[in-house]
Amino acid sequence: MKTDQDANALSDRLIAYLRTEFESPAMDFAAPMTRLQGGFETASYRFELDGVPEGLPRLLVLRLYPQFYGTQNAIWESTVQGLLAGEGFPVARAHVVCTDTSVLGGAFFLMDYLPGRPLAVAPQESVPRLLGETHADLHDIDPARLVKALDEKGIDGYGYGLQSRFDWLDSKAEKWPWLRPALDWLLDHRPPEPERLSVCHGDFHPFNLMFDEGQVTGVLDWPGFAIADPAYDVGNTLVLITITSKHVASSMGAFSSVDWDLMANLYLAAYRSRRPLDDGKLDYYRVRRCAMALVQGVEGQTVWQHPLVVRDLLAYIRDVTGIQIEIPV
Repeated sequence: MKTDQDANALSDRLIAYLRTEFESPAMDFAAPMTRLQGGFETASYRFELDGVPEGLPRLLVLRLYPQFYGTQNAIWESTVQGLLAGEGFPVARAHVVCTDTSVLGGAFFLMDYLPGRPLAVAPQESVPRLLGETHADLHDIDPARLVKALDEKGIDGYGYGLQSRFDWLDSKAEKWPWLRPALDWLLDHRPPEPERLSVCHGDFHPFNLMFDEGQVTGVLDWPGFAIADPAYDVGNTLVLITITSKHVASSMGAFSSVDWDLMANLYLAAYRSRRPLDDGKLDYYRVRRCAMALVQGVEGQTVWQHPLVVRDLLAYIRDVTGIQIEIPV
């Protein structure tokens, strides 16, 4: 975690960069940078500026990537968010993108600060409806313009297609042989993709959406973005709600009374009220997400190491496929 001293040094380097970039020597912070919680991949900070040039908001968020990520993730996410904002989808538009890692120690971009609180703390009767309707709205967006924009930035379709996800699992099966039976099942039963693919978030759940005054104000965290079958995205969300949130979020006092299985069912109903869904594919894509989660757990992501989470991941794979995975201790 960054110390105050680290944050101060980061502030000094960022404001020096912005003054040069915008030829605005009077630009300064109106309020100090504040570290935002959450995020495995990046460090995010909220800050407010004085003396900003026209077109640059005063209130912004810095999304800073570790240097070992290189520059593609910053280009990827800022492009996705920019295109979706242009489509009217609630997402933070990027205003500054910097791939010179010497400036802050990694690539970064500056984006709008989204007002509100996580959707998870909204009145519980509102959460599944807003989650389902917003997800359906995302999947209704034609991905053609986004594909074109990514191509112009030198990002080819392999990185945001599902084949890269399956190849990732295949590489993990070489390292973790206990995964191989489940992967073979996934490869043998992989459904055909629909003629029209959708923009998919990959990590769509109530803690990644912001709401204010009864409306979703923003969808956060796009590193798992894909253009794929919408059933893939919905399958991911169902695992995140019925397994992860059920055991991890419910251990927090504020969510101990939430019926996560009921939320999942109401979320699906809200989604279906906006667009059709091929239910026959949901079990398949839920198995894929469970397999991915098991790998993430053994490789160190603590949310997937919770004993009840691991139990339910294994049980879901077994119930759908008949495969009993044994993870060595």
